[in-house]
Amino acid sequence: MRSIALFTVAVGCLLAGCAQPAPPSVPKPDLAAEEKAIREMDAQWLKAAQSRNPSAEAAVFAEDGVAYREHNNPIVGPSAYQAFQTKFYADNPMVNTTWSTDAVRVAESGDLAIQTGETHMTGLGPNGDREDRVRFVTVWKKVNGQWKAAHDIGSTIMPEPTTEKK
Repeated sequence: MRSIALFTVAVGCLLAGCAQPAPPSVPKPDLAAEEKAIREMDAQWLKAAQSRNPSAEAAVFAEDGVAYREHNNPIVGPSAYQAFQTKFYADNPMVNTTWSTDAVRVAESGDLAIQTGETHMTGLGPNGDREDRVRFVTVWKKVNGQWKAAHDIGSTIMPEPTTEKK
């Protein structure tokens, strides 16, 4: 009986010795602080758009960030975005842009987030006589501790122009 008890204790000690140590505790990100940081970056982006500063707008994008715009191929990277916006402002010299955010949802990991909202542009076209309303989704990712736009897509919600039949 005594040998069974010793055997049980010995096996228990061996198994305990084989156990993996607990992984180090990773602190949970402060999701409210991350959301605030994204909203601050978004405010910088809006300020750049309202001052028609393509360089400052492009700085919001990750190096592999992609923007999808109506009737265009995907715009990849800050330099391509800057070139696109430079042409956009030349083609729309009276444009005024504003947007509002419906929600920012930060992933539990604290390194990805989704923002949704609506953009309103007036003064579109060479004469500034058009406007557009766009629903958008922006995916943000952390790059070297800073939030950057990974994907930004917008789709007009304006009614399609009607064409008169002859």
